[in-house]
Amino acid sequence: MANDDKVATAEAGAEIKIGGRLRHARLMKGMSLKDVAAGIGVSESFISKLENDKVQPSLAVLHRLVAFLGINVAAMFSNETEGNGPLFVMRAGERPTINTRLRQNADGVVLERLIPQTRNSLLQVNIHQVVAGGGSHGLISHVGEEMGYVLEGMLDLTVGDQTCRLFTGDSFSFPSEEPHGYANPGDELARILWVNTPPTF
Repeated sequence: MANDDKVATAEAGAEIKIGGRLRHARLMKGMSLKDVAAGIGVSESFISKLENDKVQPSLAVLHRLVAFLGINVAAMFSNETEGNGPLFVMRAGERPTINTRLRQNADGVVLERLIPQTRNSLLQVNIHQVVAGGGSHGLISHVGEEMGYVLEGMLDLTVGDQTCRLFTGDSFSFPSEEPHGYANPGDELARILWVNTPPTF
């Protein structure tokens, strides 16, 4: 007999607005808009619009921003809870997402969180949904190791000076310290199961 009393579940999924969370992180560091803009190489106006959810950053800019603020992308999913037992379930259609696309068909990425981020987490697991022509728009690097599995579509993955075209069913791994980025060269949505440890992305 199923016992759901001990199973923690995620709240109904919704697209997470990151502007207020980024503003909070900036203010906690005692930084001005100008400080942050200069630190990551964008305009002060862009940071202001970002904090007011008027624009969305590319994945590469989002990574630079959270690294500069001393946090990580996982901190943007702060509506998750520790749960009340060892098992945590996130139901299909109820998982939180972060959208780096301002418009529905823009060439960004949607990150769908598969597991909760807790203080003691060793894993960070997302599904990266990449529209045709979309991608990370730049290379990022951070501490750790990562692996992925292409659920559907195709992906051009660049790690260091290597670029490889991946197709549905392909898997990959690499050290996160290597500069890496990706793009969807296909005509359809690509979905990639992406795992990194520790959760430094």
